[in-house]
Amino acid sequence: MQPIDDEKTLLRIEGFKELAPGAIEQANAQCRWRWYDPDERILSQEDQTTDVFFIVEGRVRITNYSPDGREVSFRDMGTGEIFGELAAIDGLPRSASALALARTLLGAMSAQAYGRLLEGHPLLMRACLVRLARLVRALSDRVIEFSTLSVKDRICAELLRLAAQPSGRKGPWGIEQMPTHAELANRIATHREAVTRTLQKLEQEGIIQREGRKLILPNPARLRRILEERD
Repeated sequence: MQPIDDEKTLLRIEGFKELAPGAIEQANAQCRWRWYDPDERILSQEDQTTDVFFIVEGRVRITNYSPDGREVSFRDMGTGEIFGELAAIDGLPRSASALALARTLLGAMSAQAYGRLLEGHPLLMRACLVRLARLVRALSDRVIEFSTLSVKDRICAELLRLAAQPSGRKGPWGIEQMPTHAELANRIATHREAVTRTLQKLEQEGIIQREGRKLILPNPARLRRILEERD
């Protein structure tokens, strides 16, 4: 078997670390490897392709579009994550589009090869099921939020989702690469002006702080209280 470049390995992907070295090499060999530039489209909604994609390095945004062309961002994904499984499982057209946010290395595997891989490795099958269960829960939460929360509450909930907790629980929570106001609006089904007004108010109240592209949450509990105290 031909050696695989160190960077082109599925060892970085969720669930694959438990496989034996030989199984990893076989899985690597089933992938087509490609680098994507920032803002380069990976796949489009309604595409007929069924490959599964593994993010070995970089960041990807999953989006959808309404009939009138309005963009709705579902989630941003990073190193170690997988996308494209739905089309691989049911054979239907792509349900969303994918765009590279940074220089990104992807491994693409055919639906047939991915199916054989899951059938041969129960741990990978379980990891796939857990990942899809998380996705269903996250989308269910979004439906509830869009149906019941005000714009301010949806913004607070999204900031908490985006914020990273510091290791060892020391220092404030923060969002290293804060989305633009337009991007945040696309994520929570509102418009940019509403996001701008709400963020300005949260900053005036000391609930958030800005440091360039980074957003600091000095006291995440205050955001949680806003959500808990809503009518």
